[in-house]
This record gives sequence, structure tokens and C-alpha cells, in this order.
Amino acid sequence: MKKNVVFVIAVIIVVGVLLLAVFIGEKTLDLESEQITNLYSYLGDVNRCGGLNQYTGEEVTYDALSNETKLCMSFYKLNAEVIQKESADVTTTNDSDISICEVGEGIRFAAEDGEDVCSYQVFAKDELVNSYKTIYGEDMPLDESFYINGNQACYLEGDSYYCGDAETFVVSLAPEATIYRLLQKAVEKMNGDIVIYDYYLRISDNTCYSSNSSEGEISSCTEALEDNDNIEIDSTFVQEHAAVYEHIFKKDSDGNYYWYSSNLK
Repeated sequence: MKKNVVFVIAVIIVVGVLLLAVFIGEKTLDLESEQITNLYSYLGDVNRCGGLNQYTGEEVTYDALSNETKLCMSFYKLNAEVIQKESADVTTTNDSDISICEVGEGIRFAAEDGEDVCSYQVFAKDELVNSYKTIYGEDMPLDESFYINGNQACYLEGDSYYCGDAETFVVSLAPEATIYRLLQKAVEKMNGDIVIYDYYLRISDNTCYSSNSSEGEISSCTEALEDNDNIEIDSTFVQEHAAVYEHIFKKDSDGNYYWYSSNLK
């Protein structure tokens, strides 16, 4: 009898310790705080840099993202105050009869139809290096040009980047879709990691998906749309049908958080 009592007490103690560890080891954070808002912005948005590259349905880490995507994301996190706006006169035309402005040595920007000047932006390379380090916790790799949208690119000359309308355009043939994202919660783990959870729902051609690709259909969501043509896709609908992703942010040696990984929960 005494052994049974001791065993029960031991189980209660173990369960209590585990519950206490969970309670102490996870601190809920304010979703509207500046810290969480800033960290969440590291994921980008649907209209920039290829659009929400972390939502693939599989784990996405630093190495999974293309360097162009990471450079593009770093550009959009630059402080507006470090970017100078400049213009240059048209100096020539290319084989496609597009008016071209030659800036510096070998940098060519396209002018808009009917315009005789090109508008472009200039910022120090070090600013991009710092932005890259802030988001990804890694040193920026070899310098290279990169696109910041379908028709604007950035080119390095000396210690500065020049960004403007490129001669060639990047054409995306992705099917039209509407993407819904909604923050669920944010926590600080016992190991110091910050984890942000959010709802993700992509609807294309009245079909629901849990990722950027046409895989991982969410049947309950698709059926709900089929059953009611006038259904309102509000926060309640998203919470009920969307997939949940977790985004992990780790702390560097200086105590600053950077994006580490994203994964379907």
C-alpha cells in the first residue's frame, strides 16, 4: 500500500514538474508589439520578391531561399532615409527601340515611354549588408545584381547600388490567387527563440491550399466555398480553415533576433 502511495506521489510530482517547465518555458508575447510587428515583416508580403517564399508546406530555412530573394527582401527593409533619388538623361536607344540612360560605368536604365530622363535610386552597399544581416543573421554573400520587382533591378558599382527600370523584364505566369494571413500567437521559448504562429490560406479558382503551390488542398475550405457562393471570408473563416505555420526567430551574439526557419505546423 505504501509503495502505491509513493508511486502516485512520484507521478504527481513528475507531471507537476513537466507542466511547470512548459509554463515557465514559454512566454506569450504581444502580437501588436513593435518587436513582433518588425520580426513578422521579415517574411515579406505577396507583392514583393516572389511573394511569401516561406509558405511552401515544408520547412524553409536560409539555404532554401535564393540569394536574389534574400537581397530583394533586404532592399525592402532599408530605411527610406538612406536611399537617394536621382535622375539621368536619355543617351541612347537599344535594339528594341527603348530609350536608355547610361549611369556610371556599364549601368543602363530604361526610360518610360515618351520620357527623356530615367529616375533611379542610389544607396550605399553597406546599408544593404546591414539589412541582410538583420533579417537573416548571416553575412551577405558575393555582390550581384538583383530584381526588386518585375521591371526594376539593382546594380552594384563601387560602394553603391543603383536601382531603376531594367532593360529586360521578369514575367511571372503564376495563376491568380488570393492569399489570407492572420497572426495567431507569438511566444518566447525557454531557449530564447521567438516563435510566431500565423494562419495561411491561398484560394485559387475557388480551391483552397495550404501553401504557395497547387498542392496541399484544404478540402473543408473548398467544400465550404462550393456550398455557399456568397460566403464571407473573414477572420473566423480563416481561423477555421487555414493552415497554421510557425516561424522561428533566433538571437544572434548581439542579442538581435533574425529569421531562422518557417514550417507548416
